[in-house]
Amino acid sequence: MVNRKIFLLLFLPLLSFISNAQQGAGSLNDTVQVETTEISTSAPPVMAKKWNQVKTKFFTMNIGAAILLDQNFEVQDQNNINQVGKVNPGTEFRGDRLMITGQLLFFKNPWRYMIAYNYNGLDAPQGDKAFSFLDWNIDIPIGKKGGWLTLGKQKEGVGYEYYAPGSQLFFTERGSGAPALVRQRNIGINYSNSILKQRLIYDVGAYNNYWETGKSFSENGSQIVARVVGLAQYKSDRALLHLGIAYRYTDATDTALGYKGRPEANTSPSYFNTGSITSSSANTIMFELIKVSGPVSFVGEYMKNMVNTPGSILSFYYMQFAGSWFITGENRRYNRQSGVLGKLIPKRNFNFKKKPGPGAWELCARYTHSDFSDQNVQGGKFGRFTGGVSWYPNAHFRIEINYGYGSLDKSNVTGKAQFWQFRIQFEL
Repeated sequence: MVNRKIFLLLFLPLLSFISNAQQGAGSLNDTVQVETTEISTSAPPVMAKKWNQVKTKFFTMNIGAAILLDQNFEVQDQNNINQVGKVNPGTEFRGDRLMITGQLLFFKNPWRYMIAYNYNGLDAPQGDKAFSFLDWNIDIPIGKKGGWLTLGKQKEGVGYEYYAPGSQLFFTERGSGAPALVRQRNIGINYSNSILKQRLIYDVGAYNNYWETGKSFSENGSQIVARVVGLAQYKSDRALLHLGIAYRYTDATDTALGYKGRPEANTSPSYFNTGSITSSSANTIMFELIKVSGPVSFVGEYMKNMVNTPGSILSFYYMQFAGSWFITGENRRYNRQSGVLGKLIPKRNFNFKKKPGPGAWELCARYTHSDFSDQNVQGGKFGRFTGGVSWYPNAHFRIEINYGYGSLDKSNVTGKAQFWQFRIQFEL
């Protein structure tokens, strides 16, 4: 297992360089994506190649893939070790995913579909499934301009960082509070649309994944979500101001809710954890901001969660503020169908030719804070500063280094930890 991981750590970037040198400029000069109108609403960007697309008079199919290999190290003080235990270095395949998405053309207004699954065989504990489905959904158009009805397993459509493709974010991991307050995938129905020349984007959804939990529909609890995004300024993907607000309601499951989160390192244990809270439901309101000015981008997000318990309302919150600067001048593309930043394509790919390009280089900084302590529930407060650098040799590969410094306040003790995180990423 270890030898295989070391091999891939060396092989993935080498494959990029060899492919670019052998196949010439046309192969990895990726300026063409599959149009967002031709793939599922919640699908991440897919690069358009001849060999990963199938087009017939009945359907189209686009194949995407992602392999993310991580190595994480933590340096803890004694208080932090006492709080969460000693955390050893961790290596994992953060994602080994295959996605199939496209259109069904035998309808007057073509339907869209997506199936995505993850291969767990390299790192899955013994006895776990080798494959697990992340998404299986279908988009049904409501006329030509009436929006889309999405049925099946999908992202809930709220929480900016959770709705955006994880591989396209500024850092290796989402902020600590987002996974605690928004479910990664859910089963249900969502309606989405963009109007006013795609300056206003909105969606509303209802979910209940009782099929997966084995509970009854009522015992499992349902979720209701809504999100509205407006482009207060839009000149191009390099000059925009995005403002958004979202809402999420959830029933309790078996009369209880609980919240926990890792310190933005997936190989770490939970840093904050409320345990099981006797409750009937919870309401979360979310605000989001994106500002793009040329190669510089800023993202801000705030989530306020209110848990309805017998006799009182508990309040928890999460916030983040992050910035990105492409020193080589690029910017991420903005998806005006879903209202998120997406694919980065270098201006000049790195290669072995006479006039090689530098690829794209990105510097990032972020502060996040999660507060899950209120009244008699002391789940903990965690704040983290993170700096990062990413190199994109071309549109398929990304090599990323993150350094973080975090502080956990829990049970009247403050523990400190440093995080070194490394990733090699391949996407199709």
